[in-house]
Amino acid sequence: MRLLLLVGSVVLLRSSAYALPLTGHYTTGSGLTAEELKNGQEWGQTFQIDPSGTITEANVESVTLWLFRQNNQGGKTITASIRTSWNGASLWQSTINANTVDQDGGADQSTIHSPVDFTATAATLQTGTTYYLRVDTTASEKIYIHYDQASNYSPGSLVNKDGNEEGSTKDLLFRIEGAYV
Repeated sequence: MRLLLLVGSVVLLRSSAYALPLTGHYTTGSGLTAEELKNGQEWGQTFQIDPSGTITEANVESVTLWLFRQNNQGGKTITASIRTSWNGASLWQSTINANTVDQDGGADQSTIHSPVDFTATAATLQTGTTYYLRVDTTASEKIYIHYDQASNYSPGSLVNKDGNEEGSTKDLLFRIEGAYV
């Protein structure tokens, strides 16, 4: 009985203390570039949580994106949210100060910039269901989000401001982490 309790405690501790990669595309080939992200010009990505055996749910705890800014963005914010449709209600959301992302005065889109972590209270998502990762900002210009033009990430695609997928080989650089439940 003690051994079973100890094993159960270790499994519970592991699932809540360690974030696991649930899905994402975060390696680049020769197709690295970026799109300008600004108020009214959102970008995003469709995705599914990778299944894990017979487990059908996962708690999303964090989203990592590769962003940079060209100039000072005093008082502006960037929000990452997960939704069931492009304009649907947010299931998970995190907002950061725009000045916390790398600054690159030359706006070099072909050089990878530092990853930016968005964290919030966990939200439970289903494996095998398509979700939308949407990135919004209050800035009027000069914030960029990296994507890969020659990606093999499946299932999912880069999504433009109108909620339309940009093609099966274009994907944001992103990582979603959490724990299977």
